[in-house]
Amino acid sequence: MSLSETNRFAREPASAPESVAYPAEFHFRIIAEVQPSAEADLCGALAAYRVTAPLAPSQVSSGGRYQAFSVSVEIQSQAELHAFDAAMKRVPGVRMLL
Repeated sequence: MSLSETNRFAREPASAPESVAYPAEFHFRIIAEVQPSAEADLCGALAAYRVTAPLAPSQVSSGGRYQAFSVSVEIQSQAELHAFDAAMKRVPGVRMLL
């Protein structure tokens, strides 16, 4: 970057975005409110997908309000990835999908 550059944000990115070759395995972290049915509800939503590493509970937030889960899923297309994202976010108590 030089001082004479007028709009440094107008530049093209240094590298092109990576494209994904499907089918691909994705590793997700799901953050949900702590509730007795959270794991069962997530397992029910995951039944429609090819799970390669089962849903596993992970850390609970320091305040005890949220629980993290990890899961790996084989996704066949970008459309299926979007559908998976939407399906997980429809599960009661899910706050974030990473």
